[in-house]
Amino acid sequence: MSEAKSEASRPAAPRARIAALNHVGLTVADLDRSIAFYTSIFDVAVHGPWDRTGPGLGKVTGYPGCSVRQAFLDFGRRDQLIELLEYTNGGTVVDPANGNAGAAHFAVVVEDVDALYADLSARGHRFVSPPITTSPNPLFWGRVTYLIDPDGFRVELYQPLEA
Repeated sequence: MSEAKSEASRPAAPRARIAALNHVGLTVADLDRSIAFYTSIFDVAVHGPWDRTGPGLGKVTGYPGCSVRQAFLDFGRRDQLIELLEYTNGGTVVDPANGNAGAAHFAVVVEDVDALYADLSARGHRFVSPPITTSPNPLFWGRVTYLIDPDGFRVELYQPLEA
């Protein structure tokens, strides 16, 4: 029997049920700079910063001996958080542009993406492009643009449209 057929005949492994997405974590070069950036744009509460170290942190991150500064940006719901982590004793700067494997972005819903784009552009913030309207589909249709944060992360500003 071929490998493909033997794999197909195996029962599927059970999958974990997810109750909610709790947070997205971003590793940043300068925690204070990132907090200032996000709080200057979004109405978020900041929890922290905290200094974290110890064997448990090294074990869970896979970096024995590491230490981090940590803060959470709270968008008003305990299951909609952005975690900011600054590894204070090492790390390599990577290019988080969306086209690079391993990169990620997150999206926030805004009321008027065009007005926000105009305001942030006037204040010197960088974007990938002006807002555009996406092609309609059942899960995602609206006006979007990518804001670039101080570490190069893309923050999608999304204004949903109705059919």
